[in-house]
Amino acid sequence: MFELDRNSDVPLVDQIVERIAALIESGQLVEGTRIPSIRKLARLTGTSPFTVTESYDRLVARGLIEARTGRGFYVVRRPAFAALARIEAVPDPGTDAVALVRQAMSGARSLIPAGSGFLPPGWLMESVSTSVLSRLSQARRPQAWAPCPPQGLPELLEQLAARLVQRGIPAGTANLLTTSGASQAFDLIARALLAPGDAVLVEDPGYFVLFAQLRAHHARLVPVPRTAEGLDIEMLEELCRAHRPRAFFVQTLLHNPTGSSLPAPQCHRILSLAEQHGFAIVEDDVYGDLCEGPAVRLAQMDGLRNVIHVGSFSKLIGPTIRVGFVAGEAQLIAQLTERKLLSTLSGSSLLESIVATVLESGRYQKHLVDVRARLARARREARRALESVGVEFDDANGAGLFLWGRIGHGIDVDALVRQARSESILLARGSLFSAAERASGYLRFNAAYSSAPGLLDFLRRTLPQSG
Repeated sequence: MFELDRNSDVPLVDQIVERIAALIESGQLVEGTRIPSIRKLARLTGTSPFTVTESYDRLVARGLIEARTGRGFYVVRRPAFAALARIEAVPDPGTDAVALVRQAMSGARSLIPAGSGFLPPGWLMESVSTSVLSRLSQARRPQAWAPCPPQGLPELLEQLAARLVQRGIPAGTANLLTTSGASQAFDLIARALLAPGDAVLVEDPGYFVLFAQLRAHHARLVPVPRTAEGLDIEMLEELCRAHRPRAFFVQTLLHNPTGSSLPAPQCHRILSLAEQHGFAIVEDDVYGDLCEGPAVRLAQMDGLRNVIHVGSFSKLIGPTIRVGFVAGEAQLIAQLTERKLLSTLSGSSLLESIVATVLESGRYQKHLVDVRARLARARREARRALESVGVEFDDANGAGLFLWGRIGHGIDVDALVRQARSESILLARGSLFSAAERASGYLRFNAAYSSAPGLLDFLRRTLPQSG
């Protein structure tokens, strides 16, 4: 019927599945044809019945064959209609925030994700070792398979509290709530704090997904200019007086997209303004673990009185590990827990157990050391490479995952992004990161991917070159 390659890295089960699927798709096995029994195919291929059984189970799951009781396996008769994807025009996905996120999370292997917000998968998988998964699968942590309490897995909450205390942030388990990444944290906070029409201070440039979330809650976004030197504090004071904001969403460390961190004097001034004008500060610390050396956080200075601290492990353990957290006053955490319960019931005990195990093992700290070193090298190489093809940078002292590059005015950035996408390159246009729709002459680059020859060749062809 077919032969298997015993020297291949492809498992025998996968080979059988693909061989039979190819015979069906090519029409060599027509609809209604009975295929060999499990024992017969095992003899023909020189494999075990268990291997064939697993292969047939996968083919059944794919809808290619079906089991008929007492009669064997048959090729499935499929309805005679064209797939919708073949007969309907696929719309242009555009260049907005949703298009960027969708493409960044598509998983396409050919894509150069120069505008994404994720580290390369090869940098992440080492943190979740086979021993971690083995401990969970062998039920050494039975809580991984039980319902997760709405506030979060107690073991993880205890570890988070200990980590925050080490950073000088006074937090107990009553001050913590786990979330499905930072995105759910921001959504819950917006639900708890904001009413339609409330003024909300946001950094400009800043995190574009947050802008979309806040607009969905009908908040009134008030942009605060941020540069390589930090926030425009004088403008912040004027905006506080003019708009009476309800909250300020701010990234203290390794800002997305500029890579800058706020100096301590600015942090003190922000806290003073929050006290004076009565607004809450939501501190986005998603990338803070990538910061080397001493780091100043608003929650550390404030003690969670006016600061709500948000973190996540999705960026550094892996995007499939949708585990984030909120730290704040106990009364606020109780309100957020109730809203989480009403929207998603609870989180995932399995995912939270993975994070708890990784933290407990000490692997996370070692992983951070490795990622920081890799990222520092990649950042230096990417900056040199991008400058060689015409990209300019305002800041020589940024750090972390992102480079905020200026490509000049007069360039049709939408057309540039679409052309890049046609060549399997993901670019993030600067105006997405501006609530005031500025920064049109900028692109956000992911340092881990921005030395790719395909990206550099594209930019060399499309950007104006000096000299």
